[in-house]
Amino acid sequence: MNVMRHWFKPPHHDDEYDAFAARILHYTLLLLLIIAVVFIFLARSPTQLLFIPVLMIMLGICYALLHRGQLRRAGMLFVSSLWIIITFASFSINGIRNASLSSYAIVIIFAAVLFRDRAVITITGMSMFSIIILVLGEQLQILPLQTTPLYSTDRFFQQAALFISAGILLSASARVTRNSIARVRKHEELLIERNRILEIEIAERQRSEVNLRISEARYRLLFENIAVMAAVYGQDGEIVLVNNLQSQMMGSTPEQLHGRNLRDVLAPEEAERSIQSITQILDQGKNRIVEEKVTLANGREAHHLQNMMPLPHSGSASTSQVLVLTTDVTEKYVAEQRERELALSHEKNLFLTDFFGTVSHDLKTPLTTLNTSLYLLSRAETAEQRNDRIARMSEQVRLMDTYIQDMLTIARLEYLPKLNLQELDLKALIDEVVDLVHAHIEVKQQVLRINHQADLPALRGEREQILRLLLNLIENAVNYTPSGGSITVSTRLSDGQIVLEVQDTGIGIEAEALPHIFERFFRARNAKDHARGGTGLGLAIVHKIVETHGGSVAVSSELGKGSTFTLRFPCALAET
Repeated sequence: MNVMRHWFKPPHHDDEYDAFAARILHYTLLLLLIIAVVFIFLARSPTQLLFIPVLMIMLGICYALLHRGQLRRAGMLFVSSLWIIITFASFSINGIRNASLSSYAIVIIFAAVLFRDRAVITITGMSMFSIIILVLGEQLQILPLQTTPLYSTDRFFQQAALFISAGILLSASARVTRNSIARVRKHEELLIERNRILEIEIAERQRSEVNLRISEARYRLLFENIAVMAAVYGQDGEIVLVNNLQSQMMGSTPEQLHGRNLRDVLAPEEAERSIQSITQILDQGKNRIVEEKVTLANGREAHHLQNMMPLPHSGSASTSQVLVLTTDVTEKYVAEQRERELALSHEKNLFLTDFFGTVSHDLKTPLTTLNTSLYLLSRAETAEQRNDRIARMSEQVRLMDTYIQDMLTIARLEYLPKLNLQELDLKALIDEVVDLVHAHIEVKQQVLRINHQADLPALRGEREQILRLLLNLIENAVNYTPSGGSITVSTRLSDGQIVLEVQDTGIGIEAEALPHIFERFFRARNAKDHARGGTGLGLAIVHKIVETHGGSVAVSSELGKGSTFTLRFPCALAET
């Protein structure tokens, strides 16, 4: 069933015109085959009985070629065979009077449908040539004219084939024409719809452009009058856009600054710094917030907080650009500075209040002792009693001198504007301090060990302060180490820093007191019980001196076993 449907159905072609031509040839061949089959039963002459099978074979071959997808070969065989049959019949029977000559028109029409212009012209020329030969042959009596009886069957076959072929061609052409007109109308409707859509899109785009211009005007107005300084810069410092505040800061107007370079309007150092920041922002592609001190066009110094962000590439921009939003934080900076100064003054007031309260309390004891000693000295009867009173008075005077020296030192450290730095030999300074406390060490029969690393770099610091630091540390170790104990002072180089360690086998420090030992006037409970007369400023002075020299101090201690103070300083080589 499928095979029959395949053979009776016009072959499929992807090309529209090939499908049209194949459909015409298919129905023409099919109808001619049907007519030929019917005509077999109506044939009378031997010529007809011979001609009809040959015609059926030719039509069958064309039909088979057509359904095998060989449209051009089937068309060529059909047209050429039909032309040959018509021409042979005309030259054989009745000559120019042969009714088959009218079939040349069908052959030419089929050629026009199936082939290109050149083939149509060839078929037309051959048909005209054969007619001319027939006419000349009859007039000149060159060609033998054979006449046969006119059979109505032949005439019917010829006219039926002519009419059917013409009907197929015209109906197919009309169908193609209708389809073409329908497609044209459909295309027109599509074009009208597309034009309508395009008109809507154009109107929408025009509205968008108007809205965009309005938005640009609004944003430009906002940009120009925003409460912060705003500017857009190119890669090499070109000023692309600035608002009113930014132009005022630069001492000009937006119109005058547009297109100029930062090098033309800023000081050289500030311009190069700004251009370098812009280049870094573009290279990294990230926002950056910086605070910097600038000199304005009127010579006034100001503090600015800048939010710098890269802008994306746009079609009109050949290079990337950076948007810089600048906020003047000078008033905030001044307010914060004043607040810090007030806080520092308040802290100093508290310190002085605490300081004088503590000092007045601590000085009351030696003054009372001095008054008592003076009274007893006036009543001393023997030289031994007078010497004892004088020794007690000297001790109290020494204690007050210590208080005064500590007070002066802590005051100088608080208000010291600048350090007088120089390269110091730490080993020589340690030896100098050891000479000062050597007598006290011998009295307590203590063992002092000095361990120095060879080729120790110089320490960069202020000599008097470093001496005071060493004296406080070593003197503390001597004071709080029982008789017969040991003290070790060592120096070494570690991780590019000079390390100083003072270790003793003294009374140690309680764990709860360790976080507070560098506070002013703080003295651990066991330290008060062991040694009277300390000011509580010695370690605070040590901490302050280390801090001002860019170093650090740490302590480790175990109650009853001793303490170790570790100080770290940058060496002179590292500084240079």
